[in-house]
Amino acid sequence: MPKKRRPAKRPQHRRPEQRRHLHAVPDRAHEQDPRAMELLVSVRHALRADSPAVLLRTVSVMLDLSEPGDGMWFEAPRDPLPRADLLRSFIENSYAETTALLTLIAAMLPAGDAALVEIQAELLHRRHPLPRWIQDVAEGRVEIDVVRMTDIAGDGENCVLGVRFGSGAAFTALVLTDHNLGSAVKHAFLVPAPLDETLGRLGSEALEQLGPEHIGAWDPAIARATVASAIEQGRRTIDMPESEEWPALRPAIEWLLRLLPDGGEPDIPPMWAEEELAALRVEFLASEEGQGVDDVEDEFCVSMILSFGNGYNVGGPLRWSPAVAEIFLLDWMPRKVMVPFSDVERMPSLLGDFVRFAHRRQGLDSEFTGEVLEVIASMVEEYGEAMQDEGLADAYEDFEFAEFMLERLDEAVGGREALVALDDEPLPDEDFVWDGIAEDIHERVGEYLALLDSVAEAHLDVEHRTAMRRVLARAALGDPGIFRRRSLVARGAAAIGWAVCRANETAGTFKQGPTVEEAVGWFGVSGNVSQRAGVFLQAIGAPDVGWWQALPLGSADLLVSARRARILEERGRYM
Repeated sequence: MPKKRRPAKRPQHRRPEQRRHLHAVPDRAHEQDPRAMELLVSVRHALRADSPAVLLRTVSVMLDLSEPGDGMWFEAPRDPLPRADLLRSFIENSYAETTALLTLIAAMLPAGDAALVEIQAELLHRRHPLPRWIQDVAEGRVEIDVVRMTDIAGDGENCVLGVRFGSGAAFTALVLTDHNLGSAVKHAFLVPAPLDETLGRLGSEALEQLGPEHIGAWDPAIARATVASAIEQGRRTIDMPESEEWPALRPAIEWLLRLLPDGGEPDIPPMWAEEELAALRVEFLASEEGQGVDDVEDEFCVSMILSFGNGYNVGGPLRWSPAVAEIFLLDWMPRKVMVPFSDVERMPSLLGDFVRFAHRRQGLDSEFTGEVLEVIASMVEEYGEAMQDEGLADAYEDFEFAEFMLERLDEAVGGREALVALDDEPLPDEDFVWDGIAEDIHERVGEYLALLDSVAEAHLDVEHRTAMRRVLARAALGDPGIFRRRSLVARGAAAIGWAVCRANETAGTFKQGPTVEEAVGWFGVSGNVSQRAGVFLQAIGAPDVGWWQALPLGSADLLVSARRARILEERGRYM
């Protein structure tokens, strides 16, 4: 019996892969907060954009607006969007848009942030289709090339981050550090184009006007450390300029930096040693350009040029651009130098001589030297008016600068008597003192102690360990409730370490030492701990004031010998 013939199979056509569509905003729009609906719609458009830069900027702005602030004494109070409420709204509304936001927020938040646990737990249950580049972010498939761009003036530099995702998407981040603001980050941009295209545009347009001196690859670890230091410097700079993009892009830039290798040292020009500065002075006076220096007043002007160049000018005493010359003549001299105008009347002319000498010594283009000299010449009249300003003169007369500085030193060591009796003997290797500490907090305090000791052993020294032990003991005596509340031991210990390091100028100082971010990272946490430190500072009775450089703890026995030696040096100037 012949077998039945099976019907011929229909030709199988591979169905085209369906395009991934985001969940639409629900039909019950009338039940939604109009602002939330507007946000979801904007996020949906950003998800469909050609470049990841659009949505990354949106997320960065959200995080910046919901950041309570850095806790700096000069910082205006912020009224931030409550971050907890923001995240809760994303967690409670399960749409593709909120899944995308939570995924990117989880990437941008620093490790150890308390919100990460809840966000990551929620994302385990989300199954919304997302652009592949967001999946790359979640799974760590992100590569970054780093390029450094500097200009002949040395006023600033760009760190260019070429970001590529495993799926092929790409964008470029540019971070501008302004050396005339103390090497602080001033601007940042996310460019919706890959690195090579972005560099092509910059090379043909912007840099032609600046006069590029160097465009080349930058060691990623060094770049990370340098830009992180510049971001921290910006946080500590009074009246730091803000723009539409900065500091709104700070969370995004800090996330990208964390993707770079760690362990680099910030590339910051060191200050010249006194003997180097003295040799430069002799060299200038012996040069053709220095022949015009012929009296005591001229010698004083040269001293001021070198003092500004080494102590206030990033790049050292030989870096003079039009912007640097303007800062020196119209800002630094009128504010810092309180002498009769006749003593410094020839300053613009002498500065011009020194600029010619410095540029010749460095082999800089004569056209650039001419630009600087032209700016100096244009400011002669304004400089004279600024140096002879009667209002400033009256203010200087009424303001007792020496007493003001001594009062600041008093706050650091605990009063004038302590300042007079101060020495610079090293702090002893001292055991933790448990006397008087409530028994019910011994275990908690012990956890703090173990972490502080391990950080001191790995990164600091015996003096810092003693200082941190003393702060811990005094806080436990002054406010035991601190150690009864539920809180992260690591963040509390980091706050104590931050306070001791800031008070001793061990971390977060310009030109030397680790950044605040690095010091906090020693404790296994990240982010700002200054507000947390305020609880401990109040418990030990530290002065309720802020300092520009060092944080006052109000007790000399919490300061290491190197810090007390610097205070003694300052005391000698003003007492």
